[in-house]
Amino acid sequence: MSAHRLFLFVPLALSIAIGQEGGQSQNDPHRPLCTSAPCRSVKSFVKAHYCGGRQGNGPDDGCEIRQPKERPNIRVEANYNCKWTDGVRSCKQQGAPPAGIRNIVVGRLRSLGLPAKPKGQIYFTVWQPTGLSWSLVEAYYDRLSGSEVTLCEVIAIIDQNSKVTVLREVPFQKTDADRNTVTTWSALDLADINQDGQFQVILEGDAYEDHWIEVIAMKEGVLRTIFSGLGYYL
Repeated sequence: MSAHRLFLFVPLALSIAIGQEGGQSQNDPHRPLCTSAPCRSVKSFVKAHYCGGRQGNGPDDGCEIRQPKERPNIRVEANYNCKWTDGVRSCKQQGAPPAGIRNIVVGRLRSLGLPAKPKGQIYFTVWQPTGLSWSLVEAYYDRLSGSEVTLCEVIAIIDQNSKVTVLREVPFQKTDADRNTVTTWSALDLADINQDGQFQVILEGDAYEDHWIEVIAMKEGVLRTIFSGLGYYL
């Protein structure tokens, strides 16, 4: 299980173009071929900023996925981190979301089945790119009991007019915390890869023993995955 947290990936009924220039690999759906110049440029940026040394098995250019040490172009209003120590998980929340954003995402969690008085904890991430009028927001609920985890989660873009564009979400449900076969996600960074004022969302995907990076571009409310790959598998 990912050290950050666990949640199920549910396909969304959104206008999201999934794919990557250069074609799709039948052998590894998380690492489609990357042969076009734009794709290779994004891949080069991702490898330089989020890849450490060689780890596990996987592709020849595989790598350990690392969090950036600093995010100089992002105002971090809230963030959280979960760690495992001797089989015990502890999560720490830093900062808090503005009341309006909190109400929006908690309402979204409740529409996904979260009870009005949940027994677990809700953790928040709120990142705002400098000079822009939207934030990347994550609200994640879980309650770990033995080998079972109950969870509910949403990752979304929220603009200054409270318009919500959902990137990932998971309905309230229970799953095995130790032997999962589902895909999980966590926010890795926001970056203006092309230095053109357009920020992209960088996510880490985790399919139990398979870890990779995805880059999502946003234009006029439409989301498109422009890169998926690197990382490693066991």
